[in-house]
Amino acid sequence: MSDDKKVIFSMSGVTKSYPDAQQPVLKNIYLSFFYGAKIGILGLNGSGKSTLLKIIAGQEKNFQGDVVFSQDYSVGYLEQEPQMDEDKTVLEIVKEGVAKNGGRSGRIQ
Repeated sequence: MSDDKKVIFSMSGVTKSYPDAQQPVLKNIYLSFFYGAKIGILGLNGSGKSTLLKIIAGQEKNFQGDVVFSQDYSVGYLEQEPQMDEDKTVLEIVKEGVAKNGGRSGRIQ
């Protein structure tokens, strides 16, 4: 199977609820990503975009459903509002975040 036809990530039946919310922020989500795919997540404020990314990155573990990465693949997560060293460039900070989280990015330029 060629790499571009290989599913490297899948999420099935993922639901995330918060105790004080009347309804789940994510409900029964199914996603699969092919190797090399470019993914965009769009939605209104409060619609669960950051929560979804935190689940994918393994930062959020309190959810129902399954999240699976193919062997030899992992993900890194750069916070939306990270604490940054003002003496470093954005590129240096992103590279550190990828290395710290064990994520694979191919090549960061």
